[in-house]
Amino acid sequence: MTDHDLTPDDFTDTARAVMNACAGAGGTAARMSLLAEAGLPGILAPEAAGGMDLPLGFAVPVLAAAGRGFLAAPLLETMLLARAFAGVDDAVAADLAAGTTCATIAWSGAFDGTTGLVGAAPLAAESDRVLVFRTDGTAVLVSKGEGVEVEAAATLEVDRPEDNIRLSKAAGPELPAERVAQLKAEAQVLRAALILGAAEDCLDRASAYAQERVQFGKPLSAYQAIQHSLARDCLAVETIRNSIARSLSPHCATPAAAARATFVGAARLGSRVAESAIQVHGGMGFTWDVPLHRHLRMVKTLAAQGGAADLLEAVAAELMAGEDSEAEEMKRAG
Repeated sequence: MTDHDLTPDDFTDTARAVMNACAGAGGTAARMSLLAEAGLPGILAPEAAGGMDLPLGFAVPVLAAAGRGFLAAPLLETMLLARAFAGVDDAVAADLAAGTTCATIAWSGAFDGTTGLVGAAPLAAESDRVLVFRTDGTAVLVSKGEGVEVEAAATLEVDRPEDNIRLSKAAGPELPAERVAQLKAEAQVLRAALILGAAEDCLDRASAYAQERVQFGKPLSAYQAIQHSLARDCLAVETIRNSIARSLSPHCATPAAAARATFVGAARLGSRVAESAIQVHGGMGFTWDVPLHRHLRMVKTLAAQGGAADLLEAVAAELMAGEDSEAEEMKRAG
């Protein structure tokens, strides 16, 4: 398949339809099966592994649809793992791309080879395997069982709750350090795509409510303060979208810095859009059963998984040292 056969936008309608179907499915395994029927887990995997071998940008509309549709499945992790294991362990990559294996990633912590606890693993309790990072920069895809125990963890997320993994040993297919570094870099852009979908839905819900809700004889949308708020949120959503596009452009001079800036900018702006939408909904918006809170908690969780706060500190340090390439990208990302 060549890049000219499809465009990323060609996946938007299909992805949204699949996410709607997943919303009515019972359990993570059923949702992963629906995603696999549409070929979505293998979009980034090579054809030799049963994937579509498409560039990273083709995953953006799929994950935006997942973020918008509250997908309760480790699709981001499966996409990344199917791509990363191709050429390292093709059988594993093929199982992931086909959806026959459900896998996730423990984003927090690293295993030192003896014993320890890693965490921030979305839906680990319902997954077959978990990628665990090692202190030497490599990673291993472990199976749950002896020496690998899943423990429930406190989590903000409703749809993709995180679990901890307690390890006394870690055996399984391994990823070399360079593949791990690539996986983490690509995760930054794909997290931004999830946040983009959530922010789009928050803005749509706030806009619709402002037009429907009448106060003092006029719809909320007639008040200038609400208009300005919605306008700022619209600009924030478009900033996230444009930042993702810039980081994936072949003309981007600093792709690594752009990816980091895209993620940190999306985490900040996505939270702002969700919080603004909650405020537009008034007292109703501040009850946690409103879907806007699910989006806000997802954005906060993704920010923590990617270490957004640490990245901001690193950018500040580089700026103080005069190494401002990433700081400039951060400004462009909002």
